[in-house]
Amino acid sequence: MKRTGVVWTVMLASVLASCSNEDSGGSSGAGPAGLGSGGTGAAGVAGMMVGSGGASGAGGAGMGAVAGSGSGGAGAGGSGGMLGATGGAGGSGGMLGETGGSGGAGGDAGTGTVTGGPRIPAPMGECPDFVTGQTNIMGMDVDIVAGTPGATKGPLLFTWHGTGGTGQGALRQLPQSVQDDITSRGGIIIAPNDNDMVRAGTDVTFILAVWYDGQDIAMADHIVGCAVENHNIDPRQIYVTGCSAGGLMAGVMSLVRSSYVAAAAPNSGGVSTPTWMLETADHVPPVFAMHGGTMDNVFINFGDSSRALGDQMVAAGGFFVECNHMIGHCRAPVELHEKAWEFMKAHPFGATPEPFEAGLPGDYPEYCQIYE
Repeated sequence: MKRTGVVWTVMLASVLASCSNEDSGGSSGAGPAGLGSGGTGAAGVAGMMVGSGGASGAGGAGMGAVAGSGSGGAGAGGSGGMLGATGGAGGSGGMLGETGGSGGAGGDAGTGTVTGGPRIPAPMGECPDFVTGQTNIMGMDVDIVAGTPGATKGPLLFTWHGTGGTGQGALRQLPQSVQDDITSRGGIIIAPNDNDMVRAGTDVTFILAVWYDGQDIAMADHIVGCAVENHNIDPRQIYVTGCSAGGLMAGVMSLVRSSYVAAAAPNSGGVSTPTWMLETADHVPPVFAMHGGTMDNVFINFGDSSRALGDQMVAAGGFFVECNHMIGHCRAPVELHEKAWEFMKAHPFGATPEPFEAGLPGDYPEYCQIYE
């Protein structure tokens, strides 16, 4: 059921708890009539990040209506994908007085992600080694659980801790069955530590200085770029979860990084106010929101903050599931966390048609409902 707005419940003695399909090449065109040397062929479309565009096509053979034969212009370079750079240059047209040859074939396909796919940021400096343990990334300690990269691209899951928590605490909230599934597929789990530092950006809680929409999102961008580039992570399987302040961070990240977040599962999270907007209009990450209903109160009611995120996502055409387990703050049971991971796996970036359009699977808890 839909309920708009965020109802603030002040509790002053509390704190927040803790495709890669390739583009087709350029189409062939007729070679220029005999009007002098042809110009340089059009370059492939520039991509968003790193990658290469198509090579130029071969020049066509001349078929002179007038004596002599000229060399046809080369086809335009293939358009680069979302990650592509420029295509190759074209060749020369026929000589003056001669009919140019047929245009060359289109360039090779670009190597980037097809338009409409996730937009993966470029790494911002040296990449970390993705091995199980703790490392420092952009000044923050980050706990990592990593599988061995395999032939099949693996998933990446961010999990953000609550106020006063740690990365290890966030990992303990994630069932071992979920962790094992991710690592067995060559994936990575990222659990940052806020390090009790004030950082650039807006605090997602506004008052408790845990996670920020500036530097912390920039760190996530760097991790995503490095993981896709160096650990065979599938750019269509980037997910986010978290509890309390971390659940609010998961909600914010699903909005401000809708360009690459495939799906989200905030646990007692959402958004505290409608401050943050979707980064993209063409992709709205599906969300599986878990909360404890009227018992989930710490400064705000997290049922209301969850539905506030639902209002934004549904209004933008997104798919949102609300699971009110009625147990309390950040107390989603293990089996619900496992369903949240199933939900995210079922929603790689841009999944069409909606996998659960006809309804949630029969083994999902009855308290989970599609939010409309």
